[in-house]
Amino acid sequence: MGTALAIGLFVLVVATVQIMRVTEISPIDEATHIDYVWRIMHGGLPHRGDLYSSFTLEEWSCRKQASVYNKLPECGVTDPSQFGVIMENYNAWQPPGFFAVVALMTRIGMAVTSLDPVTLMRVSCAIIVSVGMMMVYALMRMWSLPRGLAAPVTLLLLANPFTLMMATTVSTDAPFLVFGVLSAIVLTRELSGRSAALLALIAGACAGLVKTITLASLVIVLGVLGLVALVRLVHGRDRWWRPLLTVVAGVTGGGLVTLIWGRYVAAHTPTGWENRVLGQNNTEYVGSPFDEWLPTLTHVFGYTSGSWEGSPVTTYYGQLLTNVAGLALTVAPFCGLIVLRGRERLIAGITAAGPVLVVLLVQIQSWVREEVYFPIVSARYGVTLIPLTALVLGLLLRRLKKRGQVVVWCLCAVVLLLVVADALGVGRVS
Repeated sequence: MGTALAIGLFVLVVATVQIMRVTEISPIDEATHIDYVWRIMHGGLPHRGDLYSSFTLEEWSCRKQASVYNKLPECGVTDPSQFGVIMENYNAWQPPGFFAVVALMTRIGMAVTSLDPVTLMRVSCAIIVSVGMMMVYALMRMWSLPRGLAAPVTLLLLANPFTLMMATTVSTDAPFLVFGVLSAIVLTRELSGRSAALLALIAGACAGLVKTITLASLVIVLGVLGLVALVRLVHGRDRWWRPLLTVVAGVTGGGLVTLIWGRYVAAHTPTGWENRVLGQNNTEYVGSPFDEWLPTLTHVFGYTSGSWEGSPVTTYYGQLLTNVAGLALTVAPFCGLIVLRGRERLIAGITAAGPVLVVLLVQIQSWVREEVYFPIVSARYGVTLIPLTALVLGLLLRRLKKRGQVVVWCLCAVVLLLVVADALGVGRVS
């Protein structure tokens, strides 16, 4: 417990330092998320067609956003006509679960500190990511990795750019580690012969309350459990059907919440409403769907593409860490397929195929909803698979003797030093 708390505290401290240094708004939909949280804090919900609140516009004009810098007015302006950007909160259709949690944490923060609301929203996300890192460590221990190995492998996830990005901005992806670990525990329990139906139900419902793509890792795990049940049936195993109970529970939890929220959104969508961001990151089909999807199938591997860093923390060290993390998280699953055995190899197989399956989930969802596709699929859609991938890395390193573990700790120390240097802006790219 003490090691997990130390990991969480370290992540929170580094994230807080970066939050204080980077004030600008992230282009990864942060303005829409700030607006959503602010509305919930004041007893409302945004709906399709709603414009940004005056609070959001003021924060946007003062904090700025590098990607649309010339389209934002001077600090303090809240007149929508002075903004050269889309004025509609285009993420108003998303479920309120994440935003409600951040709104509550922000309200508590405002009661006990003098920090401004946006900073507190970001600190709330940092706390969520810190809890996620603690859960990753707990997952490692659940698979019998020694403390001396579970801790450094968990901390190495700080090299992945999404970890600190989601801990330092108001992002619906902040719970990615939490839901990734919950999916991994569902799989672990079933492979150990214990029922995970209740956990799958709760995880599915909670993930559905955040956003649909948060369900990605759970959907993949449930698909694997369906195959496990089929194999057990073919081999005449007793209680072969038990994994199917978990599958049904997970699908029910996630599906029911998604269906109910979809009905709510449809009922509150104005007549004649048009999607203002359609065509921004996606495009209409020219050929057959699979032809368009084919070049995108490898986009999620490595879990680094589509990340963002504010200019004060855009450093050469950070770029090096991103490349190293991407390489490690790409290679580990395939090494696991070769080296690991039994249920450990199954985990490796999931993490090797998972990035491709995530792309297909994203493309199919876009096809069904709006008959468009993404020419570039951001790796953040697959980040809930990172805990399982880190577990595979830990299982590969478990064979190391004492000297090998010392090397891992030395590597971890170097990574943490570079992470801190990056957060402080040392070696900043001019």
